[in-house]
Amino acid sequence: MPIHSGDVKLLKSAVMADVPEGGGAPTGITIADGVSNAIFPDISELDRAGGRVNLRKSFVSVQTDDTDTYFGANVIVAEPPKDPRVSVTLFSTERTFDTREQAQTRIEAYLNKGPEWAGYLFENHIAGQRVIQLFQRTTDAIPNVGQTLVLIENEGLSTQKEQYIRATAVSSVERTFTYNSDQDYKAAVVTVDISDALRYDFMGSPATRTFTRATNSTKVRDTVVADAGTYVGVVPLTQAAAVGAFTIKGASIYTQLVPSAQTETPISFVPPYAAAGLPVPGASPVSYSATHAWTTTIKFNLPGGCLPGSLTIQTDGITIFDDAGLLKTASGTIGTIDYANGILTLNSGSMSNSKAITYTPAAQILRAPQSSEVPVTPESRSQSYVGTVMPIAQPGTLSISYMAQGRWYVLSDGGNGSLKGLDASYGAGTFNRNTGAYVVTLGALPDVGSSLILTWNVPTQETQQPATTLKASQSLVLNPPTGLAVQPGSLSVTWEFNGTKTATAATSGELSGAASGSLSVAQHRVDFAPTVLPSVGTQLTVNYVAGPKQEDSFAHPSRNGSGSVPVTASLASIVPGSLEVEWNTLTQTTGLGVYTLKQIQEMGIGLNNWVDPTQIARDDGAGNLLLNGITIGSVDYATGAVVFNPDVTVRIPSPRYSAQSIGWAWSVGMMYRLNYAGIQYISAPSLYPNDESGYVKLRYNSAGSTSNHTETFQFQPAFKLVPGVNAQVVTGTVLLSITGSQPWGDNGQGTLREFTTSGWVTRGSINYLSGDVALTSWTAGATNAITRASCVTTVGENISSEFVFRTGAAPLRPGSLSIQYARAVGGTQSVTAGIDGAISATGITGSVDYQTGLVRVRFGSQVTATGNESEPWYAAEAVGSDGKIFKPEPVAASSLRYSAVAYSYLPLDADLLGIDPVRLPSDGRVPIFRPGGFAVVGHTGKITTSVSNGQTVDCGRVRLSRVRVVGHDGAVINTGYTTDLDAGTVTFTSVSGYSQPVTIEHRVEDMAVVRDVQISGEVSFTRALTHEYPLATGGDPSSGSFVASALVAGDLFSRVSLVFDQASWSGAWSDSISGSAATATFNNTQYPIRVTNRGALTERWIVRFTNSTSFEVIGENVGVIATGNTSTDCAPNNPATGVPYFYLPALGWGNGWATGNVLRFNTIGAQFPVWVVRTVQQGPESVPDDNFTLLIRGDVDTP
Repeated sequence: MPIHSGDVKLLKSAVMADVPEGGGAPTGITIADGVSNAIFPDISELDRAGGRVNLRKSFVSVQTDDTDTYFGANVIVAEPPKDPRVSVTLFSTERTFDTREQAQTRIEAYLNKGPEWAGYLFENHIAGQRVIQLFQRTTDAIPNVGQTLVLIENEGLSTQKEQYIRATAVSSVERTFTYNSDQDYKAAVVTVDISDALRYDFMGSPATRTFTRATNSTKVRDTVVADAGTYVGVVPLTQAAAVGAFTIKGASIYTQLVPSAQTETPISFVPPYAAAGLPVPGASPVSYSATHAWTTTIKFNLPGGCLPGSLTIQTDGITIFDDAGLLKTASGTIGTIDYANGILTLNSGSMSNSKAITYTPAAQILRAPQSSEVPVTPESRSQSYVGTVMPIAQPGTLSISYMAQGRWYVLSDGGNGSLKGLDASYGAGTFNRNTGAYVVTLGALPDVGSSLILTWNVPTQETQQPATTLKASQSLVLNPPTGLAVQPGSLSVTWEFNGTKTATAATSGELSGAASGSLSVAQHRVDFAPTVLPSVGTQLTVNYVAGPKQEDSFAHPSRNGSGSVPVTASLASIVPGSLEVEWNTLTQTTGLGVYTLKQIQEMGIGLNNWVDPTQIARDDGAGNLLLNGITIGSVDYATGAVVFNPDVTVRIPSPRYSAQSIGWAWSVGMMYRLNYAGIQYISAPSLYPNDESGYVKLRYNSAGSTSNHTETFQFQPAFKLVPGVNAQVVTGTVLLSITGSQPWGDNGQGTLREFTTSGWVTRGSINYLSGDVALTSWTAGATNAITRASCVTTVGENISSEFVFRTGAAPLRPGSLSIQYARAVGGTQSVTAGIDGAISATGITGSVDYQTGLVRVRFGSQVTATGNESEPWYAAEAVGSDGKIFKPEPVAASSLRYSAVAYSYLPLDADLLGIDPVRLPSDGRVPIFRPGGFAVVGHTGKITTSVSNGQTVDCGRVRLSRVRVVGHDGAVINTGYTTDLDAGTVTFTSVSGYSQPVTIEHRVEDMAVVRDVQISGEVSFTRALTHEYPLATGGDPSSGSFVASALVAGDLFSRVSLVFDQASWSGAWSDSISGSAATATFNNTQYPIRVTNRGALTERWIVRFTNSTSFEVIGENVGVIATGNTSTDCAPNNPATGVPYFYLPALGWGNGWATGNVLRFNTIGAQFPVWVVRTVQQGPESVPDDNFTLLIRGDVDTP
């Protein structure tokens, strides 16, 4: 018997109510077509005020007394409710007996537990709190507003407590904490307001500089999209679709699954990027050996921070290396490394033998990252991208963000060149730290109109100082009587260490003997560096002869014919070795160019702070005047005549940059970025002024009476980390080595220390601003040769002309975004985006996508290319057809701020809603169209007319999918007419009893596989449409066309899927034999168990023998339903349909059955469970008598 249209029904479930036990098994009650409240009740005033989610379970059922197949069954929402505040969504758990409580859990599993958050719950929290605090590094990202986290205490144990929480407001404060009573470190304390109060007490962890939570304390995990449910729904078309079209445009690709209430949240003057951690490495790796104990409880400490990917340790015949924060050997992971602090932790065992260590020292600093984008156009859209990041990103700083179906996903470099997301489904890629090349495969196709956003960090302001040898010295400032100075050649220094040690100063001022250094007569200063370091606190005795001193000043003396400056001492004679000449110079920066000078200014670098305008030269006691060891003039000691060349060459900072293509943008064409790679030092002339600002001073000793003097000093050595460079030292980058000691490292807080077998020992202090080191302890007898293995200096702020970023919250209120930035000249400036998202003002252009919060900003302007060929930003290929080229005008990245008004979503009460929204998207929407899924485009036309017997109505189109006749009273008419769907006609044969006029609803459809989906509502198919699909007319939304995603049930027919027997049954339901098989066997081959579409239920059955011939029939869900014996056919009745669940023929039993033997079989019914979700948004009623249309679709055998 073929399946007729009336044989496919939509049935009610056992409990049609919003209660935990709602849903359940199918009944025999049909949900009538066109009857009010057949599925859902009316919407109450409370539902309108607070929002509501109603769930009802129904079943698509094939009601025939055979097992004919209903092919390709699927269900769609053909037409949505007319009320825009009401939406209908379908999904299936494919479970016949599940209830609302179970279905609700399935819905709420949209978000699932992800990786552990880079921070932990700060101290204990108690039930009822609506605020939590997190303790984390200042370099780690803080939660976003709307982000969902999960708190888990005693994870994996029977006492586990778990709660998902959503952030409604987030703030962060950097605080200073102390350890070991006198050591400080900084941490971020993040305060998070949450939508629902804590349901339990959660144990937190105290502050710790290792940023590791306490054992058994609460874990904080991020969440990932599990999207456990596949949802289908319907949206109207916003553009008419023609025959042959492969793409349609719907109003959205989302359905409203839970209500949400929007509110406005101001974002005021915030940086576009959180300051990101930037590892700043030393110039080269360092190697040393150590014998420190290293166990699971005793951590091993490097002298300081470590560059990710640079560590190797040879010990006990194995090689240990770091990989993205883990310590590994060839056999697997053995521990972890804290890169910022250089702390190594073992998971098990111990390693106390000698360890050969090689690593690159590095410090973690905070800096606004650089950014770029790869626009996603219809032509460039792909799931895989390759490119090059220039300047090359430091390890562990590159991240690539992309948007797919309106959600942002991030892939980040863990420091080992692997680009990964929080979940493997986000995608993966690689980054080459040597070339800057990246290859990335995204987890999904990115949305057209969005961009891949690249952010990374580069030590652009830093200079890696090369390894060199330094000496610890002390500047001994002498105090001769007024008017006197040390006579050249008379000074000596003595001290005790393994006997008396002596150093003497020659006439030239150079020290010799047991120390090196020099004497500056005019400055009364001796720079003293012993060859061997004496004991701490050693007393130095200085003996010298003092004689008369003189200072002469000359206002702007002129050059002679050869360009030198001649001056003569006022007292004529000069004591050899005592002369000091001082004069001023002006550095010529014109060689940098106007553009480069402006960029240096934007960085905050003042050249006068870098180039000393005062020069000081000294004589060598032999008639030569020396500056930095080079002869620049002469002195006649008898006459006092001095002649010297006043012009010098200095080194000044200059940016390194080049123009780099960054891709094509539909709005401006090919885009170029001015890549700023860092600072280089170039030579520049510093000239003696030719105007009245020039001056010369002579300081010298003159003839006269002398006297002997003795002074004492305590040895307090110091040295300059980078002699001759006036630059700030980057905290945490200093590493020094000295014979007989472990390397001395910089703790990042001004302390120089050594990690000994007894722990940390302080060796001195560092002034980061000046680069001066003052030693407080050392190993006596060590050679005074300190190797500067690592030291990095920094200058100014990083600048950029291109910024691409996402606002902290989205969507934004149109017209609310403003950008603030600072110029070196002109101060703080501001520009506001237009309603259309355009950003335009003098020197700045860009755009903002208010829906996604994606902002693009470029600083600069279009200028005529001709005449600019020599500029660093010029690239011939960047010149447009109009002869113009973009001239970048970078700003300091740290000065950029933005303000906006964002829409956020208020948390709604879960009890009133009927579902907990925390684990769902904050806006309550879920996607209903996916590539590879099925969609149905449909349009229902209506003809209202009075009809009579024998009348044929032509619907005006062919190949209809369905015809429905509705009486004037609203009742659906199922009899009295025939249809020819291919011809598009309806012929009436018996109109008696019709409520006239009738309305003939005629529908056309196209079903296709979805090829692609865009958040704009664009859906593409793998085949062309075969019908015209018009838009709504006359203000009636139902007159338009719709596109619906299909909930696919597949082929529906009843069957017996599994038959086996076993000797006994333990009560556990299993689809394979448990224990041994029964001696007897049911002959299902010759006497098969039979079912019908009308009677069969998807259920697992057991026939259990109570003696050798009698048995009872038990269903897993329906329980004991019948008893029987082996001599009689068994056909237990299905009360929902009035026909048997199945037919068990007596001839199949045979002999040999014993008490306790069981026959196990499964039946599959010709039903498909469908959960229907009605979502009511907050707001007044707009349609008094609303409805929606569900369609059951499928095919049958042609008779």
